[in-house]
Order: sequence, then structure tokens, then C-alpha cells
Amino acid sequence: MLKFDTEDALSPIGQGSGYWRYIPTDDGLRFITGYNYQPGVGALGRLLDTPFTRPALGWATALSFDRLRIWAESGLEPQKSRRRWIIDAAARACGLLTAGILTLHPLEGRVSVAAKVVGVGVALAAWLTPAHTTVPRAGRCLRQAPDAGAALAPAALADLEPPAKANTVRGRSKL
Repeated sequence: MLKFDTEDALSPIGQGSGYWRYIPTDDGLRFITGYNYQPGVGALGRLLDTPFTRPALGWATALSFDRLRIWAESGLEPQKSRRRWIIDAAARACGLLTAGILTLHPLEGRVSVAAKVVGVGVALAAWLTPAHTTVPRAGRCLRQAPDAGAALAPAALADLEPPAKANTVRGRSKL
């Protein structure tokens, strides 16, 4: 369990807390994490929190924990799986860009029809081709608690001390 805070006025998240929980199941071990925070950046942060910030943080958390899962299961270091994710994302983005060019480019006659068909095929391939098992995916992680009990934060979280102010030198933490 942890509590966190920031002095960064531009941080999209402010003071908050989080926890990790391990639950034995018939299939092995289920890992659950949860957190809550106050939005940062004033009124703009509160406005953007629900539609953008929380989903983005949930996605990034799931992606990072999938990197850790891959490391635990296969020994592939998180830095290497991050690189694989970047390469996979870039390849998919290039495929979608190519598909857009092929389907939207103003060609004439049969060439135009063929280009549009190929473009749709490339788009479908970029979108639907499953990632290799060593490429982390946020979608492999449950984003909702499996039941009401798992969604509850541990009671001890309320008793944690607030985070200590970082001892900094020229903006860098000495911790």
C-alpha cells in the first residue's frame, strides 16, 4: 500500500493512494491493483480527469503490469518488452497510415478500386493481427475488479502516513 503526492503544478494527478493485492485462484494467482487520486491542474484537470486522465492511467498501469508478467513468465526484461511494444505499435500505425493513403488517394478506374480493397485489407491486418506473446498488451489485464470484494481498498490504507516531502537538490530527489 502507498500514498503519493506531488508538488508539480502541471501533474495531471495530485494526492492519492494505491494498493496491490494477491488472490489465490484455481488457475494460479490473481494480482489486483487499485488507486485513487485527486485530479491535478485545477479546473482543467477535473474536467479532463474522467474522460481522459483516468482511462489513460488505467491503460498505462495495465500495460506496465503486463510487462512485469511477461518478465516473470518468460524472463524477457521489461525494457525489451517495451521496445517490442514500440515496434509493434509503430508497425500497426504505419499499416493504418498506408491503408488511409490507399483508400483515400484519388486514383482512377480499376487502380482506384484495387487500391481501396488493398487499403481495407491492410487496415484489417494492422488492427486484427494478434500481437506476439512477448509484446505487452493492456487488453490482457482485467480493467474492472472481478467482484465487489476485490474492488475494495484494504482498510489499512486509511491508516498510512501521508508521503514525506522529498529531500531535493536542484529539483532532483535525493531519495
